[in-house]
Amino acid sequence: MPRFPEDRITVVPSEPQYADEMAAHMARVYGMANGDFDQIFTAEMYRQHIAVFPEGQFTAFHGDQVVGVTSSMRIRFDPARPMNEPWWVTVGEGWLPHVPDGEWMYGVESNVHPDYQGQGVGGKLIEARFDTDKLLNLRGMVAGSTLKDYGLHAREVTPDVYVRGVAEGVYFDSNLSKQIIKGFHPIFGASIPNYVEEESSLGWGNVIVWRNPDYDPDLGALAAMPEDKRNRVYTRALRVRGDTSTRPQRISLKA
Repeated sequence: MPRFPEDRITVVPSEPQYADEMAAHMARVYGMANGDFDQIFTAEMYRQHIAVFPEGQFTAFHGDQVVGVTSSMRIRFDPARPMNEPWWVTVGEGWLPHVPDGEWMYGVESNVHPDYQGQGVGGKLIEARFDTDKLLNLRGMVAGSTLKDYGLHAREVTPDVYVRGVAEGVYFDSNLSKQIIKGFHPIFGASIPNYVEEESSLGWGNVIVWRNPDYDPDLGALAAMPEDKRNRVYTRALRVRGDTSTRPQRISLKA
């Protein structure tokens, strides 16, 4: 494993040699025992992600420790006909049905070590994804957003009404609201039952979209990243322990 500076978070393109630690990291984040990989990516799966779409995979390090991982794939997507299936189906049960000439990026998964949430790790991972969209001239990014706090309001409103309420500021959702702040927009009427196995959402998700402001329809989506842009590095100074200027945030389960 590489070793990066101890005074900052460093986000780099994922490499096959990181895969074992990436898998152990994901299991830690979701409280799964090592070897219990029910809807958790294995090291072999992570190597497959890197092989099919290296431009869309990033790992965050503190020193030589993996503290965040993000996975993506390219897809064909029609906003008028959004997907309506469980997350595990969309991601090919972990193996990614990547479409090399797809014009949209799908945000497969992003997670941050509990001890590093609130350190800006998730923000740097999404920045890397947005930059990838721009450099490949993709139309934008699609993801499923777990409706993390829908269970609190399920007796009052349907998932579709809840999503519109979150977008209008009537409700705060500890996942979707943060994604809206980052520039995503929920597609109304695109709620997904049985999206994830997660109690507080009652399993509900909703399709969200970020549109690439730099997209050039005359150019079209590029097949691969320009060589000089592939090894991008993102850094963020590590906050001193005990700094409460930013409240720790739970990173999205899926997106």
